Amino acid sequence: MSTAKLKIAIIGCGKAAERHKKIYQALKDEVEVVCVSDLEEEKAQKFAEALSAKSYTDYKEMLTKEDVEVVDLCLPSGLHAEVGEIILKDFKRHLLVEKPLALTLKEAKNLVILAQKYQLKLVTVFQNRANPPVIKLKEALSQNLLGNPILFSAKFYWSRDQKYYNSASWRGTWALDGGALAQQGCHFVDMLYYLGGPVESVFAKMGTYLANIEAEDLLVGILKFKNGALGTIEATTCSRPKDLKAELVVLGEKGSAILGGFAMNKLDYLAIEGIENINEFISGFEKNPDHPLGYSHYTYLRSAIKYFKTSEKDPWLVVGEEAIPSLEIIIGLYESAETGKEIKFPFKPKACRLGKR
Repeated sequence: MSTAKLKIAIIGCGKAAERHKKIYQALKDEVEVVCVSDLEEEKAQKFAEALSAKSYTDYKEMLTKEDVEVVDLCLPSGLHAEVGEIILKDFKRHLLVEKPLALTLKEAKNLVILAQKYQLKLVTVFQNRANPPVIKLKEALSQNLLGNPILFSAKFYWSRDQKYYNSASWRGTWALDGGALAQQGCHFVDMLYYLGGPVESVFAKMGTYLANIEAEDLLVGILKFKNGALGTIEATTCSRPKDLKAELVVLGEKGSAILGGFAMNKLDYLAIEGIENINEFISGFEKNPDHPLGYSHYTYLRSAIKYFKTSEKDPWLVVGEEAIPSLEIIIGLYESAETGKEIKFPFKPKACRLGKR
């Protein structure tokens, strides 16, 4: 990798940016955070001090004055499209975006087109793809070791109480956030697509049960994959009083697997016909290594830094249009829940409220 430090600007100094900050501090030999921006001046100043960076309340002023190569966009999801377009179109900077890329297909595709037009790099953060258990399962599926796939089933029963949603006015809104599926569930939908491949159609039901929010806190969906497999997703923040579990199950004609842990970071089960010593097969990939900053986030951001500096792309990195399919599945599930109909791809969203102001 080039010895020159990658110069980064951060927009938004909230929860996501805090995690990024700690990783950038650990990677200080590879990256320099030159400046940060947040509407709250005190928050921006405090954040900047920790990074020996400059602080701004106006990101446009920041990008006009400062020499940076990459902008790390850590704003609420509903603002990704608007601010991302300005970064790419007006300031011609590479863009790192926390998931999801945007909240509507039109806006997400627009960001991809702009990045291509101006020959800029666009990376969306789906860090769980870098989990060693996911890498091993992806390898097994790619080599057809499990045979023809039959089922890909994702479920998470997490707890997000009213205090969580009240912590920021945009949480749980259709315009800026979405509910359990769009926010917490987007990682699981992305993994269903990453492991199962393109989706042919979806059907879903949803409701808002335990939180006083616009969007849903429970959605149950069915997927039909183009390879013939079926899929399910149970996405909820209604587990009380605390997080219960999360897992992703894969069934094939010659094997089966369970990705466990709360972030698909453990290979709880793998059995494949013809492979008697499965422990040897998965050795080193059973779970994420312990890491003070979170192994997957650290690995993913370091991988993104390498890509921005050298154009060398690790297989798990989500670049450009690769962020579109999982968003399309999410919007399809919402469209189905709103209309009561099975949604066949491709489709034009009409009833889905995600991202609409």
